[in-house]
Amino acid sequence: MAAGYFPGSEPELAGRLDSYLAALADRLGAAPFAPAITVLALGGGYGRGEGGIFRPTPGGPPALYNDLEFYLVLREARAAGAARAWCDAEAHRGEAAVGIEVEFKILSATALQGAGPSMFYYDLVAGHRPVWGAAAFLPGLLPRLGDPAQIPAHEATRLLFNRGSGLFYAQCALALRDTRVTDGFVERNHAKCRLALADAVLALNGRYHGSCRERASRLAEPLAHLPPQWPTLQAWHRDGVEFKLHPRHRAPATAVLRTAQEELAGTWRDVFRWVEGRRLGRTFATDEDYVTDPGRLLPEFPAAKNLVLHLRDRLRRGGALPFWTDYPRAALQRALVSALAGGETGLKPAANILGCGDDVAVVEGAYRNWWRYYN
Repeated sequence: MAAGYFPGSEPELAGRLDSYLAALADRLGAAPFAPAITVLALGGGYGRGEGGIFRPTPGGPPALYNDLEFYLVLREARAAGAARAWCDAEAHRGEAAVGIEVEFKILSATALQGAGPSMFYYDLVAGHRPVWGAAAFLPGLLPRLGDPAQIPAHEATRLLFNRGSGLFYAQCALALRDTRVTDGFVERNHAKCRLALADAVLALNGRYHGSCRERASRLAEPLAHLPPQWPTLQAWHRDGVEFKLHPRHRAPATAVLRTAQEELAGTWRDVFRWVEGRRLGRTFATDEDYVTDPGRLLPEFPAAKNLVLHLRDRLRRGGALPFWTDYPRAALQRALVSALAGGETGLKPAANILGCGDDVAVVEGAYRNWWRYYN
């Protein structure tokens, strides 16, 4: 568990978070459904002691930057409705109190106790700060969920998928020339992608770690499986760690951001295909090889269950993604690889997969809509 919220000493910010967490614990303890709660824990960067410290102006006062990510673990499912209402109210209250976005996710104690290894569960049990309840519950899961060597290869794919999605949104922002170009959105997603590319390689080698600083030190190890661009990924990872711990918005010229976007998108596609090739035992020499591959991309999900999900989407959401025997996220992965090629070459095939027009804003909207269900 983390000793502090962030590297270095920022007493005012640490005190603000201490006060907020203490008040949050008091309110949860007084809630009628409190007996049904196992633990409330702060995860994410601040829960692991690696939250970002942002200075809007050089030499100016520091500010919090990342989201506060809370995990409320229920021991009784009947309390889920009351817990969700409490979390929704506390998210708004928390944003007003600390000045950054506050998120709550509800988990089942039973499900956690029966869960298989994943990057998400590893990060949570290995690095968090208990706020209220049974502080020993999550550490008690470490023998089963805390071994990074047990994280399956598809978790590296999922990490790249999520960071690649942020890269796609940055690409759309640059194409649409909207406010995301100047408010730090593009820079932030570029930094997250730089960090994730090498992190995915570590995960594929069984050497992932919850601390970004420890992961940075592991990049120098003699890893068994390395992509051709490894020296570039190592350098980018150092930049990503620096941004994570000390985020800054340099507001470079749009042309500079576009160049960075093109380089990142090309490298992301190469690394993603390399990871997928190793994971699936298939060769994806080109983006088209991946996008049009006739096999299932997520074979760990049963085909029958996938059919049910696609049918549900068609009936309840008015449409369904293609490749019905594969998990729906597989279609999004194909669309993402295509879309990050940029221009009509990439957007048209992505639009065909998503079943929408090929205008940038339309493709982004369709992708975002499905992403929120299957990320």
